[in-house]
Amino acid sequence: MSTTSEDFERLLREAVNKAKEAAPRAVDDLVRCASSAAEAVSGVTEGAASLELVPVNQGGGATPTYQLQLRKVGSEAPPSDLGIYGVTKAGYPVRRWYTRAKWERNPDQPDEQFTTLNELEGNFKGLLSQPESGLVVLVTFFQQERRASRTEATTGRKHKGGQ
Repeated sequence: MSTTSEDFERLLREAVNKAKEAAPRAVDDLVRCASSAAEAVSGVTEGAASLELVPVNQGGGATPTYQLQLRKVGSEAPPSDLGIYGVTKAGYPVRRWYTRAKWERNPDQPDEQFTTLNELEGNFKGLLSQPESGLVVLVTFFQQERRASRTEATTGRKHKGGQ
């Protein structure tokens, strides 16, 4: 039994169609995970912080790339960089760099790769649940800052940590 060029063509067409379907799904999965994390951040900080997945403009033909940013609502301060996520032409794996600077220096060397939705969700769960995560550290800071400003507003005195 020999394989004909028609069989090869059929196999290639099927693979191309699967790749085309996978790319938008990976972007949708990334946006969905980031949105769920953003809702958690907003709820825990009572709206004082906003987690955003911001598209990185790279010009036409580039694969979708996003920066995860945490910003203090109502502040002019620049947002905190929580890393870059890039989707490959085939969709998965979704690649992650810990900082934008690291991505700019080594765009072909991600720190992590997620080959499935479960792995991608696990990444966001880790960002939200590990006390040493940059996201958790920043959310903790925003909560303490908010608590201090509330204390100051109600007492007329500046809050001093531990007192």
